[in-house]
Amino acid sequence: MIQYSSTRTRLTSLIDAHDAKWLAKAKKRTASLIKKQRYDESSAIWSQVKPVYIVLQENKCIFCERQLESAQYGTIEFDLEHFRPKSSVQAWPAESDRTKYDFPTGGAAPSGYYWLAYEIDNYAASCKVCNSPLKSNYFPIAGRRGAVSDAPAQLLYEKPFLCYPLCDFDDDPESLITFVATTAVPLAKGGHKRRRAIVTIDFFQLNQREQLHKERARLIAILGSSLRAIADGTGDGTDMSIAKRMNSKAMPHAACLRAFSKLWDHDRRLANRYLDACRAYVAGETNSVPQPN
Repeated sequence: MIQYSSTRTRLTSLIDAHDAKWLAKAKKRTASLIKKQRYDESSAIWSQVKPVYIVLQENKCIFCERQLESAQYGTIEFDLEHFRPKSSVQAWPAESDRTKYDFPTGGAAPSGYYWLAYEIDNYAASCKVCNSPLKSNYFPIAGRRGAVSDAPAQLLYEKPFLCYPLCDFDDDPESLITFVATTAVPLAKGGHKRRRAIVTIDFFQLNQREQLHKERARLIAILGSSLRAIADGTGDGTDMSIAKRMNSKAMPHAACLRAFSKLWDHDRRLANRYLDACRAYVAGETNSVPQPN
């Protein structure tokens, strides 16, 4: 997960360019929902701005960083998800869930965040796995539930565990989570930031989904091979281009690749061990997730 450093002004401009009437329609619908004090509509219009978020996010899921189709076909593969659920919020973890914590994660909220159903700072494009079975109608918090009409930037007093990467008011996800080979790990040593990282990793099953490990390993194998060639003097312009390109936000699993690049700069021996483990995993020489330690 990475931050895209968007601002409300930029997002408004992008939406206006996509559909000049959408924001006015959204404002009218929001007023109606606030009057009803619940989410209640027979039809919705948020999917109309889905392409804006797909483009802004470099065609990647906002949470797991898988890269899907571009905006032309991505509207089929992506969901436009409500960061704070528009309808009833369920308690997470559920009582039947094996995931347990020694700190509170917030209770249910029957009315949900209905006033944010058409809030542009409450949308993100996510893959269907992250949105439907995992995100669903959950929104764990450490504080108290937000008050009606508060905007997302005002709701940080909720102390949310999940991070919203499409803004300039929440934590940068890379200040919370880093990677050891293909495994997501908390970066902070303690406090709410560490808890945010732990919950986010568990919530989106970032370390449980084999597909994510495989994709990260393939990319580390490509990046690491180029870095190794450059280091031993056999690299060429292509290797330099690959190394530069793979540290950009446009790459799938950019956070993982950036973590590997930093390790390469600071501990070459350990980075080479990670690289060899990833290459073996990609080649099918082992079925185990790369754990070179």
